[in-house]
Amino acid sequence: MNKLVVEVKAAQEDFEFYPTTNEIIDCLIKDLDDSYNGFKSFLDIGAGSGKVLSKIKEKFDSDIYAIEKSKILLNNLHKDIYVIGTDFYEQSLISKNIDITFSNPPYSEYENWSEKIIRESNSHKIYLVLPERWIHSEILKQAIEYREVEYEIIGNFDFLNSEDRQARAKVNLIRIVLNYDEDDSFRRLFNEEFKGLKGRLEEKKKDSKENKFGSLVVGENYIGSMVELYNQDVINIKNNYDSISKLDVSLLKEFNIETDKILELLKERLSGLKNLYWHEIISRMSELTNRLTTKNREKILKRLQENGNVDFTKDNIYSVVIWVLKNANDYIDEQLIQVYEKLICKANIVNYKSNEKIYKNDRWRYNEEKPSHVSLEYRLVLEGRYISEFISKYRISEYGSELIRDLLTVAHNLGFKSNTVDNRLSTWGYDWEPGKTEEFYSENEILLEVKAYKNGNLHVRMNQKFALALNVEYGRLKGWLHSKEEANYELNDNKASEVFNINCNILNIKNLLLADYSS
Repeated sequence: MNKLVVEVKAAQEDFEFYPTTNEIIDCLIKDLDDSYNGFKSFLDIGAGSGKVLSKIKEKFDSDIYAIEKSKILLNNLHKDIYVIGTDFYEQSLISKNIDITFSNPPYSEYENWSEKIIRESNSHKIYLVLPERWIHSEILKQAIEYREVEYEIIGNFDFLNSEDRQARAKVNLIRIVLNYDEDDSFRRLFNEEFKGLKGRLEEKKKDSKENKFGSLVVGENYIGSMVELYNQDVINIKNNYDSISKLDVSLLKEFNIETDKILELLKERLSGLKNLYWHEIISRMSELTNRLTTKNREKILKRLQENGNVDFTKDNIYSVVIWVLKNANDYIDEQLIQVYEKLICKANIVNYKSNEKIYKNDRWRYNEEKPSHVSLEYRLVLEGRYISEFISKYRISEYGSELIRDLLTVAHNLGFKSNTVDNRLSTWGYDWEPGKTEEFYSENEILLEVKAYKNGNLHVRMNQKFALALNVEYGRLKGWLHSKEEANYELNDNKASEVFNINCNILNIKNLLLADYSS
């Protein structure tokens, strides 16, 4: 029995965790390789340690997703595995457009799990590891008939010699090929739930985000309150649509209300509701969002909206926060490099002490040679359209606003308390006077002095301590500086060692909506 099995048993999180054997996984991969190796997404329901997903990732160019209930197993999943659900029974598979769905369900619950997967899945193919007696299950027979599909047993196995946890169970690996239609599973469930319905109409106005969330404050019971509010919204939507279903059919026809239109409206409403709540959750994670640049904040939200359409439950919120923690450090390091390299130009760099290269005629600007082992001066001249004229006044451009915000964000991650919410960075609400210095502070100390000019250029003077920290961390992340001593020598500054490896580690931030789980 492997170590992870022992841990989940000790924590009373052993939800019949019998990891899929290598023999079963090999059979699965061979079948995929022979018949369908062009898939782009793979979901494991009851993913356990992520063993199946890791081997799929090694073999195929596919995004990998998981549904897993155990928090110990969740925390052990590789960061490349995107968790889109926790408690399986709380998840809706209809909206999850995943190419391949796999499950090795709990032995005692295999009928309920398999029935739900077969009835709701929107995948091209389903693979299930089931006890041999499944063939006599009336429940699964009806589920297969409901989807109007056939199954094939592609392997017979047991767990007697399992690498992870032995058992006497004899199982089949079965494949079900669905008659794939993006809307098929949703349409079937819709028709089953609302038999005889010819049309629906949504008339209720959406509540504004401000009115909906205005009274909620991050703290004790915040997550519980959000989930309760979401569930109430779902109930309200269902009640509204139920009411429409009771209208006289002739009236619905008179208004040209077709079933397909109502179907699309209902899907859009439910999807939009989830996105609204997830957007609010991320926006409330100020300890994280204040440390991400504009593009990286958008990237997280886009991932939530596009990948798997995660159901909004308390445990799913926990899993998303864990996923954010695992990936945010990479974002934070990458964005320092990206912001730094936006600032590099010939007039703003100096060579490391050991670097004898001299950059002439801006050759590196034209991709002939990129600067290496160099650091930024604390005075920067940035050429471009950072401000623009607007009715005889000058406003900062979107590009200029984003650059300064991102520079302040990087400073915040390096330990300089800065605020990216500043009306001067609005592209419409503040007039920049050419040649006038605008000061941005870190507490009571000037962090940046910025001057804008009519030609669109910016002159930026960085706090020298900030400039040193920025240079040291960029050099470390690029692999040019390997130690505090090397930083002192190359940058010719004995204080460089004090800021070596100080870029924020998001894993040390505690206030990420996890308070509700502390008990």
